Amino acid sequence: MRLYALAFFTVVAVAAVQLGCSSTPLTSPTGSTISMTSDRSVLPLNGQATLRAVVIESAGTPVHNGTVVSFTSTLGTVTPPEATTVNGVATTVFNAGSLSGTSVIHAFSGGARTGSGNTSSGGVEIKVGAAAAGSVSISATPSSVSQSGGTVTIEARVLDPSGNPLPGVNVTFSTDAGQLNPTTALSDSSGLARSQLTTTSTAKVKATAGTATSAELTVAVTAAPTVTIEAPATTVVGVPVAITIAAPAANSGARQLQSVIVDFGDGTTQTIANPTGQVGLTHTYRNSGGFTITARSTDVTGNTGIATRGIVVQPAVPAVSATANPQFSTAPFTTVISITASAATGGPPLTSVRAFVNGEQVYSSTSGNGSFAYRINTAGTYNVSVVATDAAGNEGRANTIVIAQ
Repeated sequence: MRLYALAFFTVVAVAAVQLGCSSTPLTSPTGSTISMTSDRSVLPLNGQATLRAVVIESAGTPVHNGTVVSFTSTLGTVTPPEATTVNGVATTVFNAGSLSGTSVIHAFSGGARTGSGNTSSGGVEIKVGAAAAGSVSISATPSSVSQSGGTVTIEARVLDPSGNPLPGVNVTFSTDAGQLNPTTALSDSSGLARSQLTTTSTAKVKATAGTATSAELTVAVTAAPTVTIEAPATTVVGVPVAITIAAPAANSGARQLQSVIVDFGDGTTQTIANPTGQVGLTHTYRNSGGFTITARSTDVTGNTGIATRGIVVQPAVPAVSATANPQFSTAPFTTVISITASAATGGPPLTSVRAFVNGEQVYSSTSGNGSFAYRINTAGTYNVSVVATDAAGNEGRANTIVIAQ
C-alpha cells in the first residue's frame, strides 16, 4: 500500500511539472542578443512599418522557433505586441497613429533586450508625421493681388529627408497681413497642404511643419498701371488737337492694359481697348477755357491708374482792322473803307468778311483783305463795323467811325 501511494504521488508531481512548463512561454536563453530593423524610418500619420527582431543565442545560432519576442514603443502601437520567431526572426507591424513625433521601439525576450538608437544591436527610431519632415517649400497662385485686394492659394509641400512627398503632416500657416483659411492643414498624398490668403496689402506668409525649417514667401500688391499723356499746352477753339496716350509696350514686362478711358475735360470721353505702345487721338474743343485731360487705365488684373494733363483752349478769334479815308470831311463826299482780316493763329480759315454802316450791310467778301467806297451825302456820324467769321463760326470784330459835317 505504501509503494502504491508513493507511485501515485510521483505521477502527480511529474504531471504538475509538465503542466507548469507548458504554460510558460519560450524565451531566449541566457546570453542571447536581439537586433532590430524597420523597413521605414519615416512615416506619415497612421502609416505602417514592418519590424524585424533577430534573436541569436550565445553560440551564434538562431533561437528555437516559437521563441516569444515582446515589443514596446514610445509612440504609436505595435500589432501584435508579441511575436514568435521563425528561424530566429520575429516579425510584427508598427502603426504610427495620429500623433506626430519620434517613436523609439525596443524588443526583448528573456534576458535579451535591445538598447537605443538605430544600431544593429539597438532598437529603432521612426519619425512620424511632422517629425518626419525634412523640408518645406511654399508657393502662391497667383503670386500677387491687385490694388483692391484679392485671394491667392498658398501651397506648402512637405518632403521627407530623402526628398519624397510626405502625406499626413499637419502644416501651420501664418501671415503678417490679411486672413488665412485654414490656418492648419494636413498634407495630401503629394505632400501638399493648402490654405487661402485674402489680403489688401503686401503679406508675408509662413508655413511650418513640425521641426522642419519653415518656409516663407511674400504676396505682393501689384503696382498701378502707368500711362502718359502727350498734348500741347494750348490750343484754339474749333481746332483739332493731337493727343497721344503712351501705354506700356508689349515687351516691357508690365501687365497688359485692358482699357484706357480718356476724359477730355469738356464732358466727352473716348475708350481705347487693349492699348499697347503709343495711341494717337484727336479732339476738338468747342469752348475756350482751361481743361484737364484724364486717362484712367485698367490692366487685366483689375488694377487702375490715373494720368492727367492740363490744356488751355484759347478763343479762335480772327484778327480784324478797319480804317476810313477820309474819316472827317464835309458832306457830300466818298470815303474808302479798308479792311484787314486774318484767321487766328492755328485757327480755322476765314469763310466771310462783312462790313456794316450804321447796321446796314454794305460789303461782303470771302477773302481776308479788301476795301470798298462808301458815299456819304448828309452830315452825321457813321459807325462802320467789320465782322470776320472763320470755319468754326468764331467771329472777330473791328469798328471805326466816319464824321461828315
